[in-house]
Amino acid sequence: MIWLLVVAANTPISASSDGGRLDYKVGFLGNPSSATQFEMSVPVPWTRETIGQLKKLGFNTIQLNVAWGRRPGDEPLNIEDVVQLSAEQDQQYPQVVPLRCQPGAEAREQRRAELRHRIALCREAGLRTIFHFGAPYNAHARYGDGPPNCVMDPKVARRYELLLEVFARDFPGVDDLLVYTYDQDAWLCSEFGPCPRCLGTPLHERLVPFLNCLASKWHSLSAKGRVWWEPWELSAGQVLACAERVKPEGFGVAVHCNIAEVMGTLPVDRWLKNTATIARQRDIPVIVEYWLGGPAEELETFYHLAHPLVTLRGLKTIAAVPGVTGIKEYFGLNPTVEDPNLRMTGLFFKNPAISETDALKALAKPYGKAAGGMIEFWQSTSQGMELFPWDTSWYIREVGRSRTDHSLSAAMLRGQQCHTPSWCSTRHAMFMKTDNTQPDSWMLEDVQLRCQLAADRWEAALARGAQLKDSVPAPLADDFRKNLADLAGLRRRALAYALHLRETNLATVLRKAAELKLPRPQKSVDELLSALKADLENHQAEMAAALPGHDVPRWQDMEHAIALLQQNPDEFLQKFLKEDPDQGSKGIFSVTSR
Repeated sequence: MIWLLVVAANTPISASSDGGRLDYKVGFLGNPSSATQFEMSVPVPWTRETIGQLKKLGFNTIQLNVAWGRRPGDEPLNIEDVVQLSAEQDQQYPQVVPLRCQPGAEAREQRRAELRHRIALCREAGLRTIFHFGAPYNAHARYGDGPPNCVMDPKVARRYELLLEVFARDFPGVDDLLVYTYDQDAWLCSEFGPCPRCLGTPLHERLVPFLNCLASKWHSLSAKGRVWWEPWELSAGQVLACAERVKPEGFGVAVHCNIAEVMGTLPVDRWLKNTATIARQRDIPVIVEYWLGGPAEELETFYHLAHPLVTLRGLKTIAAVPGVTGIKEYFGLNPTVEDPNLRMTGLFFKNPAISETDALKALAKPYGKAAGGMIEFWQSTSQGMELFPWDTSWYIREVGRSRTDHSLSAAMLRGQQCHTPSWCSTRHAMFMKTDNTQPDSWMLEDVQLRCQLAADRWEAALARGAQLKDSVPAPLADDFRKNLADLAGLRRRALAYALHLRETNLATVLRKAAELKLPRPQKSVDELLSALKADLENHQAEMAAALPGHDVPRWQDMEHAIALLQQNPDEFLQKFLKEDPDQGSKGIFSVTSR
């Protein structure tokens, strides 16, 4: 039987779990920007009302800061952003890497004051608190594989012990810490890199003593608190080796929902199951990070989408893993707007065994006479999300940043590849592309077909939504209108991908016919012409939505391509849909464009 345990702040929680039990339900407020430094895409005020809304939904723990690499709103990302050592301590244990927060005493005091404000709100509401930071601070790989703050340097560990002492003194209402050791401006030496201390010493042998040091120190300062470790960017083997060796007391693991990323439609892989199994054997609690509301990094810049069945199915899948004791929002939440995904999370928290049918009925109830149609709408939007090929490449996320006026060279599938243990090993298991070599035509076709299927489901949802919009109750009407607008933008991007990929493969067919000295297949020419015209129409719709009431800018390159194909197919094939070097001409998140 699945059941929940709601905890008061500062109450220790057992690490044991037989699957389905969620002791930690972690949320936080605000949607960050992944593109602009110090910008919060959707600021959400931290007030009694907004914290109370999260508590009412069933959250029992709050992450106190929006810890995101771009430092939105000058949120603290590292512990040094809010505390500092004494002059004498700093001289003996210096931080040799310049901070990347907003400089100056005034900005620092603003961060400290806001943190105290949030702590007070959570304590008043009886909610547990987590402060998130990266350590050792090394400015996000600025120094490569041999950063200056090395965990094998005893002074580095001692510095963090002292910082924790100051933090505990200055912010006594914090229960737990969440520590990244890669990313979040943290970085570790490579055993194959230039660091003379670390050369030849496996990461798990170096990192575990540092983690033990942090957990032991924090446990001495907050006896009922815990240090959660996020092993982001480490290989599966490194994570498992650390989990086997770290001291369990006062320690926990917080992990993405698979080895590659937080992905709404791909929760729980073998790595996550193995991590949870080892942690359970050692009485170490595990929190899994997931999207608990509509906004998500993979959907930036669309903040009003709703696909609640994806949320429910993901939560059930994660909670069923033996050893998982909590679920945590990864991107940020906004309870001030109508968010069916977030409300679905609340329904799950209250009744993890709820069926999809009952959950959808409860979710649709506020929509009155439009309730039945809303259920159909959400079924279509959810299926579209599940059909879309999120596993193509890391760059297919942040889909709202892609462009519908894609390049007119041959479609590619741009692959992310960073020099980290995970990217150089197990992350390949989740993403089809982690390099920029030209994919086989069958891979292009695979992604094309799935993009088209998703676009078809979203088109059906939009048609149903258009029938419903006038029946939606007034308090929900504006949010639903924004939902439809975002969904239309998402569909146009999926369609642009599908068309570009199909156009490329049709050009390949035509070139193959010429190579084999076969008659040019007119069927392929006709389909290519239709695809190009549909592409142009799709982009015109995008521009009309972006610039209402204005003349729609022309896509002259596409117009020229269409005219040339009609006039001279051979010349068209010499000029368009050919492989070119990757220039990122339409931005890195236009995954098919060179």
